Amino acid sequence: MWADNETAEDLIGFQVHADLVREVLSSPEMLPITIGVFGDWGGGKTSIMKMLERDLNSENYPTESVERSHYEDFAVIYFNGWLFEGYDDAKSAILSSVLLSLGEHKRFGPKIRNGAMNLLKSVNWMRVAKFGAKNVALPALLAALTGGASALPTVLAASIGLGTMGAKDEKGGEKENKEDSWLKAKESEPAMDVRTFRERFAKLLTDSDIKTLVILIDDLDRCSPERVIENLEAIKLFLSVPSTAFVIGADPRIVEHAIRQRYAERAASGASSEDTERLVRDYLEKVVQIPYQLPRLSGSEIETYMVLLFCKLHLKSDQAAACIAKSRHERDQNRYDAFGYAKVRETLGGAELDGTLAAALTFCASSAPLIADGLEGNPRQVKRFLNAFLLRRKLAQVAKLSHIRDEILVKLMILEYTNDDLFRELFSWQSLQSGYPEELARLEKAAAEGKSAFDDAAKGLNSAWLSKAARQWIAMEPSLAAVDLRDYFWVARDRLASTFTGLSMVSPLVRTILNDLLGGTSPQRQAGLAASAKLSDRELNTLYEFLEQAIMRHPEDKKGYDAMRGLTEKKVPAARERYNEILLKVPLDNANPSIGVDIRTLVTQRPELLATFESSLKRLEASGAKVGTAMKVTKGLKN
Repeated sequence: MWADNETAEDLIGFQVHADLVREVLSSPEMLPITIGVFGDWGGGKTSIMKMLERDLNSENYPTESVERSHYEDFAVIYFNGWLFEGYDDAKSAILSSVLLSLGEHKRFGPKIRNGAMNLLKSVNWMRVAKFGAKNVALPALLAALTGGASALPTVLAASIGLGTMGAKDEKGGEKENKEDSWLKAKESEPAMDVRTFRERFAKLLTDSDIKTLVILIDDLDRCSPERVIENLEAIKLFLSVPSTAFVIGADPRIVEHAIRQRYAERAASGASSEDTERLVRDYLEKVVQIPYQLPRLSGSEIETYMVLLFCKLHLKSDQAAACIAKSRHERDQNRYDAFGYAKVRETLGGAELDGTLAAALTFCASSAPLIADGLEGNPRQVKRFLNAFLLRRKLAQVAKLSHIRDEILVKLMILEYTNDDLFRELFSWQSLQSGYPEELARLEKAAAEGKSAFDDAAKGLNSAWLSKAARQWIAMEPSLAAVDLRDYFWVARDRLASTFTGLSMVSPLVRTILNDLLGGTSPQRQAGLAASAKLSDRELNTLYEFLEQAIMRHPEDKKGYDAMRGLTEKKVPAARERYNEILLKVPLDNANPSIGVDIRTLVTQRPELLATFESSLKRLEASGAKVGTAMKVTKGLKN
């Protein structure tokens, strides 16, 4: 099993991306600059940020090396925006964290400390609304002083009058609360304007001999939309400060959604969606000068990653380190081949590999293409998937199910991981047919004959089988038509008894859109609907499953229905089919009475939808529940 944590150790070949970003940061003529390291959640952004933090620190190089000399004048600050998600003023959290981190820097601290603290004290944090934030910067500052972002020495905390809250005086009484007295003293000072702040901060860097200040902003895509905007606004304060560079790690869809939500009220007041999208692009382009999109891992890269994970699991640390080093060398020579069984054996001296490791590496070779396609080349998803796979395989061994084949288990788990609804339907089929579902055999045969044949074979089944991802899964080797699936589903019964979200990692964007659709204001709901167009097929499936759960649990609440209707009107892929299927199984006794009228209105406005919703319309109209009565009444009034 492997820990699901970010690391600077490069098992996926992403050092080349960190080196590219580092090359840009090392060019003085490029500064000031903001670089966006963009990618899906779990796609390796944080690992690259950790590599940059390590590689830009001169102390990580030998004393007389060229690299140590080159980065001697670099100062690097790592800031995790998500750590300050709970504070009311994320903007001042960055400002205070930068200044405090500079004040405690090992190399520049003595030169910059007084200037950093004077600048911190000169900024009237209680009126930082001048910069657009709320008057509550002190909690973030206190958190930084106590370790939330940067743990300054006690003497440094004392130098700005903080750090004695709750202490006793010599007589045992409460000491004066210096936080309060400091704030009262500052309340009379005017708030510093942006230009003055930039000028004094630039002078601070010049006086300290810092040639390049690099600020790494990580986990921006885990923050709420409000916090994303506050962090971007803080970055804008530094954009014209010489010798500064920001590197932002985020899913760009999250950032775009936050900006879109910022302008949602304007869109609601009549601005076209095209105008809103132009505003989103313009805003992001002004903040991020160089967007760099991380690529998804290929099948060979996934195999190499899996092989190195198993080497770390089964080999001694020095042997695993040798394999990792050898894989880097091989990657430099040929980026298209996997570092597999033969290369590991060669690295370890040519001796036969331990049986457990040999079996694991054979498994990597056979399953990597399936996993790469099914999990869209996402390294964190791969690691979580492998952890779940090992647990399933161990269960099969304990239960003496020796006939369980890894490649079949992997293929089924990919369906479970990417579309829980279809996985459960396949479970139902095989449970009623002694492990050999006829529907699956028919789909596999049709997939080999072409798309039209497949579409014909899928008629009458869950519409999700018609998706591109489902067709690709059906076409994957091995074929399952002649396999008894009962034992494979037996080892998966833990998932069948609960929701699929425990296994799969739900992206922040899906959660954000779900919250907007179910609990937001009208502008938020519109922003959520617009952002849904950015979701992948797998993410859309997850969103639909959550919305279905919300409707089934609370059929009287109209928000879930409205969300599915909005997605249908926006022509989001598969939304109309999924909504129709939900309406065919929702318990009508408790269903919101207006949903039938809404669907009838929808198909009247969009006649092309009638074929999709005809079956659910008939069910709703024939119902003796309130929903059916409402449809009959409104139909009579219309007539």
